[in-house]
Amino acid sequence: MAENEDCMDKIDPVDGHDKINSPVRIQNEDSLDFDLYGDLSVDLNQEITYPELKKLYEESQQTIKKFKAENKKLKDENFVLKKNISSLYLTAREEITRKDAQIKVLQDKEVRSKKILAQSHPR
Repeated sequence: MAENEDCMDKIDPVDGHDKINSPVRIQNEDSLDFDLYGDLSVDLNQEITYPELKKLYEESQQTIKKFKAENKKLKDENFVLKKNISSLYLTAREEITRKDAQIKVLQDKEVRSKKILAQSHPR
């Protein structure tokens, strides 16, 4: 029974967690907040004044305005680039069709020339 009581001393009666192997060790109530939030660098007592808040708001509005202008500029540029690449693609396709037709004409001309040559010089 004493062995069971020793084991119970190691268990927190409030939440039932192992006091010894727990990553959060509680020395007192105040240290719990420190242990849980120790990696955060936030001043919970920080107060911001109205002028500071207003300044932050105005800076945010300016940043938003700047990003909207940049976004519009990029959208316009994107539209122009899409239009240009489309025109380039259509031009290249037409050029390939034209070259294919030119190659066909030259091949046909060569075949006719060979036939004429073969007819004029029989073996």
